[in-house]
Amino acid sequence: MTYEISHQIKNVLLAEDNREHCFFFKRALKQLRLDISFASVQDGDALIKLLGSYIPDLLFLDLDMPCKNGVECIKQIRDNKVYDVLPIVIFTITNQHNAIQSAYGFGANLYFVKPQEFSVLVKSLEHILSLNWSDPKSITERYFKENKYVPFEMT
Repeated sequence: MTYEISHQIKNVLLAEDNREHCFFFKRALKQLRLDISFASVQDGDALIKLLGSYIPDLLFLDLDMPCKNGVECIKQIRDNKVYDVLPIVIFTITNQHNAIQSAYGFGANLYFVKPQEFSVLVKSLEHILSLNWSDPKSITERYFKENKYVPFEMT
């Protein structure tokens, strides 16, 4: 299945401390051949500092980072009204129930567990980028099922 990429996403920011994960994420975006600019930071402090001068259309955020972890970043971002409409996608290896509930609870809009296979990463990013991010909360609501939040999964 091919998805139509949303034209509203022109800038993607990845906060990820693992250089290999960052490399594959960037490579997956390139494989999609989209007109999207990509930036990355290696830790939570660098993310918060960069957001002071640059607001992406979509933020992918790892939970396990040095300096400030992903949950601390979400809290700080959501405490600032300037970032109310900034869509945040958690991009992490952690698939534990408590981490998922916590991330959504503090304001993440989508929880994406890093796939093992590169082809799944490409297809997943294609799908995520095709979502209507003009209303991030409506995306979040789709992942609240049976009184709990669930992660994004390719089906």
